[in-house]
Amino acid sequence: MDSPCASLSVSSTLGRCVRGAEMDILITDVTEIGQGTYCVAGWDAVAKRMIRPLPDGSNWTASLIEQHGVVAGRVVSAELLGKSNGIYPHLTEDTRIDLASIKASEHVFSDWLGESAPQVTASISAGFDGHLQWNKEWNGVKQGVYALPGVQCSSLVAVRVPRTSLTFSEAFGKLKATLNDGSDSYQFTVSSKVLKEAWRAGGLEAVNNALPAGEEFHVRVGLARPYGDPSRCYAMLNGAL
Repeated sequence: MDSPCASLSVSSTLGRCVRGAEMDILITDVTEIGQGTYCVAGWDAVAKRMIRPLPDGSNWTASLIEQHGVVAGRVVSAELLGKSNGIYPHLTEDTRIDLASIKASEHVFSDWLGESAPQVTASISAGFDGHLQWNKEWNGVKQGVYALPGVQCSSLVAVRVPRTSLTFSEAFGKLKATLNDGSDSYQFTVSSKVLKEAWRAGGLEAVNNALPAGEEFHVRVGLARPYGDPSRCYAMLNGAL
């Protein structure tokens, strides 16, 4: 079994990624924000929950991503600085880390469908505790999916779906994903760094070629920070692993 902590000298008895004041985080989401900045999120194997590590309380820069080779599957360790001062739903996962203490493993986890993978939820709706709303529904697909700022729920979830349940398209100059989680169908704007880079380089064909091999995906969905008028936290396709 491919363990996310295999390269970090972790006690096999405890099965935990803990080392003093440091936390080890299995990176699951690397998403584009804009202007050379990225949002990174990962799995805390001790608490069995998602966190969003914020270097010195900020987003990740392109140079920091490159320096540490931050990709989904990399295990990053860092000293905790405590909770952020933001608002829910992002406050659920926001965690400040010491930028100078960041270290990354050479090992890259790949067993996203195995027993040691981060937890998945039964459905997108369940993952967000029923707080999702949408602007419209067309041909059974919910579009403009969002949660309201301030709701106390997760801002990061994952589902396991057949490969055929995730498709991509282009609309109004943006890369879109349509996901059927077995309960509902949703259209999301894609925020995944890997998939957006592939799209810019080679269109939809490149996006599909960038997807993992296999008949099932571990699909990541996250809420963007509040924007717009009225202010809403729109759901994005953060990745397919």
